[in-house]
Amino acid sequence: MINKIFTIILTILFLIPSPFAQGENKKTEKWGIISLCSVYLRRTPSHASEITTQALMGTPVNILEKSKNGWFHIQLPDGYECHVHPESIAIKSEKAMDKWKSSERYIYTAHQGFVYAKAEKGAMPISDMVIGCIVEKAGKAKGKYIPVKLPDGRKGFVHKKEVEKLSVWCQKEPNINKMLHTAKMMLGSAYFWGGTSIKGCDCSGLSKIVYYAGGIILRRDADMQAETGEPIPVGDYKKYRKGDLLFFGNDKEHITHVAIYIDNGKFIHSSGRVRYNSLNSDADDFYELSPVCVSRILTRLDTNGITTVKMHPWYFK
Repeated sequence: MINKIFTIILTILFLIPSPFAQGENKKTEKWGIISLCSVYLRRTPSHASEITTQALMGTPVNILEKSKNGWFHIQLPDGYECHVHPESIAIKSEKAMDKWKSSERYIYTAHQGFVYAKAEKGAMPISDMVIGCIVEKAGKAKGKYIPVKLPDGRKGFVHKKEVEKLSVWCQKEPNINKMLHTAKMMLGSAYFWGGTSIKGCDCSGLSKIVYYAGGIILRRDADMQAETGEPIPVGDYKKYRKGDLLFFGNDKEHITHVAIYIDNGKFIHSSGRVRYNSLNSDADDFYELSPVCVSRILTRLDTNGITTVKMHPWYFK
């Protein structure tokens, strides 16, 4: 009898809405949108848990479960599962999510910046922004600024030159030179385990950032990315193309690192810091390890593990 009463009490407590819940509904819905610039996501529902990945503002997520401490077990657009603190996500009903997918939105295309409280020089920020963040349109442009709404309802202004309409941006053909420029802008940035933003990244995080800058969603980890794309024979780097992913490890079954090929044997990767190295043994920055496999992404768009934003059903209705 005591056990039955205790179970009933726990059930009631679990059903009480979290005081941190955001969005249009207090109950737990199936959908959510990341509401802060670059959110750390954890392996288990605790701040003490390992950071496994990050998500940018405007990332739609599927809510799998709500923990008793208020955290949410979520799935990201790349299929990766993790946990997010309730203050970092705006909960959305099915109806609200459909409205968001049909709304006019902007994607932040500058390297890093802010959403401001007012449309004027010197205004205080209400949020930071990094390349890839998505916000909704909230009115007509005012001079050099565009009014926007963040996923949790906050409103502010961004510089017009720092954003692009999401519907226009995602229809463009991937420009590998522009994508690699994003990587080069991160040179010298510290390696950060679990990072997938320009604020800090691990090796597979860097490749995710670079390809997302071209409107392409890759899988989370290096070994997952190695299973995708067009296989390219290893050995002769002169046959590699810009943007090819180079995978390192003991063998194809045990991938531990990924890099992005640039040209003439040179590649960029996050190892200690974001840096250049070379496959050319005569180069000063020669990398002593050789790739165990190479994958070409751009010839396999919208195949297993390589999804364009425009074709992902979580972004557009």
